[in-house]
Amino acid sequence: MSNSSFGAFFSSQVLSTQIISFLEEKYNCKLMIAGFSDVLLEGTCDSRNGGHRQLVFSNRDEFYKTKPLSESLVIIDEMPDESLQGNNQFCKVSDPRAAFMDILEWLIESEGLDAHRRGFTKTAAISNNVQVASSAVIEQGVEVGAGSIICAGVVLKAGTRIGENTVIRENVVIGSDGVTVYRAKDGRLLKFPHVAGVSIGDNSEIGANSVVAGGILSPTFIGKEAVIGNLCNIGHGAMVEDGVWISVGTLLGGHTKVHAGATIAMGVTVRDNLVIGEKASLGMGCVVVKSVDAGHAMFGNPAKRMIGLKTGPKR
Repeated sequence: MSNSSFGAFFSSQVLSTQIISFLEEKYNCKLMIAGFSDVLLEGTCDSRNGGHRQLVFSNRDEFYKTKPLSESLVIIDEMPDESLQGNNQFCKVSDPRAAFMDILEWLIESEGLDAHRRGFTKTAAISNNVQVASSAVIEQGVEVGAGSIICAGVVLKAGTRIGENTVIRENVVIGSDGVTVYRAKDGRLLKFPHVAGVSIGDNSEIGANSVVAGGILSPTFIGKEAVIGNLCNIGHGAMVEDGVWISVGTLLGGHTKVHAGATIAMGVTVRDNLVIGEKASLGMGCVVVKSVDAGHAMFGNPAKRMIGLKTGPKR
């Protein structure tokens, strides 16, 4: 398994004109359109990651910072310069995030969305060589590789993908929604659909009573040979690379990246959208509010660098 920036696949390809017609009917107005007259869309993803034939949302300023998009539909607040539009189509709305959330809810109901690959929900399977406790709850659209163990009380939500020889300890919940509410400009309180699922690699372990939230527009990812202790929370869209060791009671914010070989001790809190460098060490109870360079050791609240500090078991 490998991490992917892709969000979700539509069950079948969708024409951008279908989406624009939906918005015009919902908002009862004619929308401004620019760029290509129509594009055929494969799915949806985080616009910051770029992509091909994607449905995305952005604002004008952020669009200039995104990775390349091609043959995509961009829901946006102000049209970008024509020279930067490429072969994409643009639909102008006053509140792109709210419009995008409305579209996703409609597409989930009308078309269906799959994490990881088109058709995953229908074709994902649990290997015959998996130990599954009788009290585990496994939804349709879950994939588990040979040799893995699913213990008592585990809940695996649709869009969860688990590799081979991985252990999911008692009462773990994987793929549940995180907290993502948004107050739209029209006053509505909206909840962002989580469509990107969870991917967990081979030979890893998730400790008892931990929660791994499902990804919103990019999958929550845990690599191979990673260890996550009891009572941990891994936020939506977080990326935990190969060989990371996380001890009991750690809270990892959404979209944070923990690079290979990093060690996180007991009771650590890591803010969302940070980067923890390769083989970094975070000491017991520290509160991390800034990204950490590779190989650095941190301790305290707020966490500061401490040369010579080592955490976790010798590896």
